[in-house]
Amino acid sequence: MVRSHALLIPLLVPLVGSLVVSSARADVRLPKVLASGMVVQQQSDVAIWGWADAGEAVVVKASWGSASMATAGADGRFKLMLATPKANEALHQIEVKGKNTLVLEDVLVGEVWLCGGQSNMEWAFAYGGVNDVENERKAANDPWVRLFDVPNVVSATPKDDCDATWRPATSESVNGFSCVGWFFARELRRELGVPVGLIGVNWGGTVAQAWMRREALATFPRLQTDLDWVANEAAANGGDEVARSWARWWELLDEKDLGARNQWASAQFDDSGWSEVAVPDAFVGLDNVDGAVWYRKTLETLPHECVNVPAILSLGAIDDMDQVFFDGKKIGGIEVNGRWTEARRYEIPAEAMTPARHVIAVRVVDTGGGGGIMGEGAAGVSLSPIVANRPIAPIKLSGPWKRRPGCGADGLPALPTGVGQLHANVASVLWNGLMAPVVPFGIRGALWYQGESNIGRATEYLALMKGLIGDWRAQFGRSDAPFLFVQIAPYNYDGSRRATSELRQAQFETLAVPNTGMAVTMDIGNATDIHPGNKQDVGHRLALWALSQTYKRDVGEWSGPLYASHAIERDTIRVRFTHAGGGLVAKGGALTDFELCGKDGQWLPAQATIDGETVLVRCAAVPQPTDVRFGFADACAPNLFNKAGLPASPFCRITQ
Repeated sequence: MVRSHALLIPLLVPLVGSLVVSSARADVRLPKVLASGMVVQQQSDVAIWGWADAGEAVVVKASWGSASMATAGADGRFKLMLATPKANEALHQIEVKGKNTLVLEDVLVGEVWLCGGQSNMEWAFAYGGVNDVENERKAANDPWVRLFDVPNVVSATPKDDCDATWRPATSESVNGFSCVGWFFARELRRELGVPVGLIGVNWGGTVAQAWMRREALATFPRLQTDLDWVANEAAANGGDEVARSWARWWELLDEKDLGARNQWASAQFDDSGWSEVAVPDAFVGLDNVDGAVWYRKTLETLPHECVNVPAILSLGAIDDMDQVFFDGKKIGGIEVNGRWTEARRYEIPAEAMTPARHVIAVRVVDTGGGGGIMGEGAAGVSLSPIVANRPIAPIKLSGPWKRRPGCGADGLPALPTGVGQLHANVASVLWNGLMAPVVPFGIRGALWYQGESNIGRATEYLALMKGLIGDWRAQFGRSDAPFLFVQIAPYNYDGSRRATSELRQAQFETLAVPNTGMAVTMDIGNATDIHPGNKQDVGHRLALWALSQTYKRDVGEWSGPLYASHAIERDTIRVRFTHAGGGLVAKGGALTDFELCGKDGQWLPAQATIDGETVLVRCAAVPQPTDVRFGFADACAPNLFNKAGLPASPFCRITQ
């Protein structure tokens, strides 16, 4: 398959204790984001919502003393607001009582932030390439940081719920979560000393408009074709055509695949004649690279800590699709194409975890290019028993597995086409699939690292960001919620010198929206890698904005220099900056990446010198300058900083 730079987020499945809809009656139930192990926003009125019988009274009581009641409407939905206390490290309970009673345990009160955007936000330790990755991963253990990672789902209509669970931050759970989010939370923990909850809503290679509600996009004429397509998809066959198309595709594959026809998933099947390979495995040496390939792992006995308790089977990323079986019973799978970097995590129920011999079977389907159980390194293929609702030390399953092709590429059915093929870059579909299931959970604010997929439309991007921020705030019921974003890093996209510069300018201008903040990354990018490895400084710089502006802590300077104004002084332009921090600094020599233009509109490199908290810019070839810009190139690395060591943001004009 054709590879892109964008990576996807890990798929999580519900852990033990997840709430299930009863078929006997409409028991009170909650979305999975409202569950044991969560963090609720301190000193706030947080939303508790869910479903019950129409007209049913639902009473919610918290162990810290708050209580509230609501009555389910005709559609069975209810919502109420629950007051929360000041953050503390006590473990709380929340009781939700209607005709049945639910008790949420291990609830913390602290600070909750969304982690939104594309691949640089979703980038996890599991993907590699992060600075000091092994030491950072090992050190990532804090039971008072909780993670809720929403899986990638494209939807034509807003989803009520998602398949995810709250997990405490451990080396294993953080491995598949946003590094930027983790490093941000780590700093809040150090400085504030309160629990922190992170909700991951990110998908690599995606455009901003995919993360916005249809209603918020009504003023963007260019996007109406997309929105009409989504509306038609929602109306067609109750919105179920995608699921039906793929279900039929797998039925056709079963007819061709030797593994399906001969029950290779069964624990009784004899695989002694199969090839032995080391998993993680990338189909090395197979005659048929594309097609369906089966893997089997026999566990002669289970370790005592795994017996009669549920467990999570972690397989890392699988390229492209998969079905996973435990003793012949299917326990999970990703059965749609294009999600080849999602880490697979599937639950095995306690009743299946007997002391007897067991067999794990995985059918991997690759539709083009390389494929296999790509893994997250050896530690990414493991079995983690769950004791007291908490995964404990994983048991490694990497190493020898059995493997055999089930059918080649010529046996794969044609992929579904036409209506039903919404993808992640269609307007509104990620709001529907990832954001809607967690709205209106109580949050402090949002982190956002996105923009690479919107280069080339900087003017539109500015309007999109203003719309997205306003709409997210409205949907979460926080009109002033902090919105902290990352200015995209230098990268050599297509040889154009201005595509990303104009996008960065749009991001800079987004700071005009009240209560926003921007982390500049011009000094920590990589011209040849769109995913720079220094995620630590990104999280740190976002945390500086939050600590200073949201939590009113004295952290010194919290931003790099930001353009404020400029004045023409004969043949020189003087540029003034905010956040100059008592003086500006040129790292490594003379200032770089300043340009001037005159009335002819031609931009030329200029000489720049620091004068206190301003910069004087001149060019002999431009004796009568009219305008100035800085850092106006895709992959440049300017050297203007303040004394706090924070880099200056580029600035330029957006060409209309």
